[in-house]
Amino acid sequence: MTGKKKKLLIVGNGMAAGRLLDELIKRDVSGFEVTVIGDERQGSYNRIMLSPVLAGETDVPAIIGKPSSWYRDRGIRFVSGVQVKAVERERKCVLTSEGNRLRYDHLILAVGSRPAKIPAENQQLNNIYSFRTLRDVDRLLNVARFHDRQSRKTDTDALVIGGGLLGLEAAYGLALKGLRVTLVHRSGWLLNRQLDKTAGGYLQRVLEEKNIRFILNDEVARFSGSHELKSAELKSGQSLSCKLCVIATGITPNKELGLAAGLKGARGVAVNPYMATSDEDISAIGECVEFKGETFGLVEPIWQQCITLAERLCNNIKLPFENTPVPTKLKVSGVNLFSAGDFITTDEHRELVYRDDKAGIYRKLLLRDNRIVGAVLFGDARDGQDYFTMLSEKKDVSKIAPFLLMGRAFYQDSDQQQDSDGAVAA
Repeated sequence: MTGKKKKLLIVGNGMAAGRLLDELIKRDVSGFEVTVIGDERQGSYNRIMLSPVLAGETDVPAIIGKPSSWYRDRGIRFVSGVQVKAVERERKCVLTSEGNRLRYDHLILAVGSRPAKIPAENQQLNNIYSFRTLRDVDRLLNVARFHDRQSRKTDTDALVIGGGLLGLEAAYGLALKGLRVTLVHRSGWLLNRQLDKTAGGYLQRVLEEKNIRFILNDEVARFSGSHELKSAELKSGQSLSCKLCVIATGITPNKELGLAAGLKGARGVAVNPYMATSDEDISAIGECVEFKGETFGLVEPIWQQCITLAERLCNNIKLPFENTPVPTKLKVSGVNLFSAGDFITTDEHRELVYRDDKAGIYRKLLLRDNRIVGAVLFGDARDGQDYFTMLSEKKDVSKIAPFLLMGRAFYQDSDQQQDSDGAVAA
């Protein structure tokens, strides 16, 4: 038995699995026989770039990071277009949709998430889509092309539901295709989980100039049509004509596979700081996991999860995962936006604000105990990363606070001058 490779089975082939493979290969993975099972036919691709594909700013081949040949060249078995229906922990195998059983010595669940549902009637109608996969984008492009030929871009109305990052990017992509886009958002301003009301207003004005119409503080109650979508009725009673709808209201972790196998979890499959589940032979990463009650939809923490797991599997090093703050950016041409940490001002904060309505520039820093705990930038986000570094390092900014909003040149010069003055005084 000495020298026999362990069977490492990865279920899921999204961005988390793709990054994990990179991290495993960087280390010594020679002790494992690696198999990857993915329910999509193509290899791992960059879902973040689906919006530019929809907008026509890039193409599908450019976002596929791991075609089938990539796995083959590295001695990795890639089982594509197949779903895993069950994990049989006692037998240490998984059951696939084709009726096959694949054994493992160590199993990694990287099964991601699915679009969140909305409580609207008649969602079974044709031309109602999510915005999550290459297949979704292909469907949207086909509908847009069809209506372009039929109507010459004169009467094609598209509806987008959700004013978060994904919804805004979908709306922008459809608008670039010449469709008349209306976005419905149940909150009072856009990106309400990352921006305050003022910054959300600036963002809305910029996007309205890109031919996107907004309806806020409202929701879709029902869709109408015989087979294909014709209109949507809002809870306010307003009726919207639409031939295409994209629902982009968030994600739901795909926890069911793990929980059905008896793994612990609530919102997702529960993991410890080393990405181990309640079964020592099963780990989990990505959007399907729950760590200290939190779930994940951004790449930065998931990349850290991959590093943590690769270190444990390949080097037997316990490098704990920490869920640290992550800045927000929007992939829409001409929109300069940055948000990190706290964004709603409370009595606990010292608020620093610069606002220029004519130039469309808004900067807000929130301080607590002379340390930056939040930053919201719109129109001019050049210093965002510097503010984020100060936030992450919990830097005392009491000496440079009056200069922070003026930009790096001012607060760095001030900081250096005060350090120099202090040295002379000493």
